Amino acid sequence: MRRHATLAACVVIVLAIAPAFAQQPTPPYPQPVPPAPQPSPTQPAPPVPPPGIAPVVPQLPPSSLRIVPGASLAGITMGSGLRLILSRFGRPSDVRDTSVDTVYTFSRWGIVVYIQGGKVSAASTSNSLLKLSNELGVGYRVDEVLRAVGRNFREGTVENFPGMIYDDQGIAFGLDRTGVAVVIVFPRNTASRVSGLFPGGAAPPAIAGFPQVAGLRPYSAETNYLSLPGYLRWIVYPASGVWITYAEAARVVQEQQAASR
Repeated sequence: MRRHATLAACVVIVLAIAPAFAQQPTPPYPQPVPPAPQPSPTQPAPPVPPPGIAPVVPQLPPSSLRIVPGASLAGITMGSGLRLILSRFGRPSDVRDTSVDTVYTFSRWGIVVYIQGGKVSAASTSNSLLKLSNELGVGYRVDEVLRAVGRNFREGTVENFPGMIYDDQGIAFGLDRTGVAVVIVFPRNTASRVSGLFPGGAAPPAIAGFPQVAGLRPYSAETNYLSLPGYLRWIVYPASGVWITYAEAARVVQEQQAASR
């Protein structure tokens, strides 16, 4: 009897404490700890101009090796002042007055500038470094001129070379046989007002003296494998900035050979 009473008491105790255990939350499974957020690199904020002042946008200067028909050559803009030209290129090697303009020659650079009323009316170059759209310049052939500029030209004189004048585009090419010897730029439709485009008009001045080449062997290493006239033209250009014509070079060679006999 006592045993049954003891068992009944145990059952009552279990029933009494069971709801308490049921109310305890189940311990959660361990969760992975997320990594601590790393600070993102900060970008410096762009400078803010003071109130009332617009931000300055840097402008690239025009290339000094570009030829732009009707507009500029070697950074010389049509209509710019003479003082600017002199400050950039220095003292000219020759200055000549013509009936329509004054011609300033800068032989060191292979540049000729035409001035009317104190302003640039045209500019020319015999420097092969200058290019028109990176595909045309001194030393290129006639077919390359036709391909790049077209066929709407008139034949004429370009600084005493036979040449191709594109008046409506503001550019002309003087030709030494089949190659470009000089390029001249001028405002569109003003070719008639540039002395360098007249027959017998302005051109770079003649060179006072020529190197002696008569004693050299043509088409050899000592003439850079060129003919004597071709070699003379080749060595004169770096010193003067002027490509003398082949006919002029041949005449000089003949005179030197005659004098050495």
